[in-house]
Amino acid sequence: MKHNVLFCLFFFTFFSIEGQVLPGEPVGGYPKGTTAEITALTTTESIMAYSTNEKIFYYYDGSKWVKLFSDNTKVIVDNELFFEDSNYYYVSVRINTTDWMVSRFSKTNLNDETFAMGTGTQPNDLTTITGLTYS
Repeated sequence: MKHNVLFCLFFFTFFSIEGQVLPGEPVGGYPKGTTAEITALTTTESIMAYSTNEKIFYYYDGSKWVKLFSDNTKVIVDNELFFEDSNYYYVSVRINTTDWMVSRFSKTNLNDETFAMGTGTQPNDLTTITGLTYS
């Protein structure tokens, strides 16, 4: 019995720690933290996080965190489009005029966040957005 209790305690502790990307509450579904906290992490390509001290978003390109603003404060993410269906909220954005990213957030589980990325025409209708492959 003692071993079962210890196993359950370890299991739940491990997965609650593993699931937390950054401290704090999400900003619109995105994890947040200081720039130092964000850039100290290595994560999955396409994850976005909000810097609480710089008040801007970063995304992980697979090897490093990149500001969604250039050094001269020119916005490189634009044309934000918002959609929803019965299960999800979707945010479609254009990046650098040639790429796009769609974030999908579960309406019932704030930890369920997936992304689809591509090049070319930004998805701009619910039918196209729900047909994407998310990871």
